Amino acid sequence: MSTPLQKTVNIRLVSTIRHPNVQEETINIEIKGTLILKGKQYYLVYEEMQDQKITRTTVKLGGQTALILRSGGVKMRLPFERGELQTGSYDTQYGTIIINTNTKHLHFDDGHFQVEYELIINEEVAGTYTLELIYTEAE
Repeated sequence: MSTPLQKTVNIRLVSTIRHPNVQEETINIEIKGTLILKGKQYYLVYEEMQDQKITRTTVKLGGQTALILRSGGVKMRLPFERGELQTGSYDTQYGTIIINTNTKHLHFDDGHFQVEYELIINEEVAGTYTLELIYTEAE
């Protein structure tokens, strides 16, 4: 079995959130992370601090499918498949909420990942999200 290839990367994360009847919100974060290649599958891993808790995010990168896993301060599983409704989960202090993603756009090439999706909770569109990850090898 081969050892996964890893390299430290600088990540720029741009997330745009559009909720019905609410002004659009954009979050822009720059952070260090790790790009991992296992076989032919790429993973981008980074940690961020939210409400004084560390959240570890793993993004399984792909051109047709992708998956975001978050653990720690936030626990969430968001699957994406272009043109397909996917089922994920979000853990709250009151229990796990089942969520769905309806992926409108998904693009991945070396150094750039972008996904646009509707987040659906209880069969209602809670919002439309765009997530863009741009990463470059760290010095």
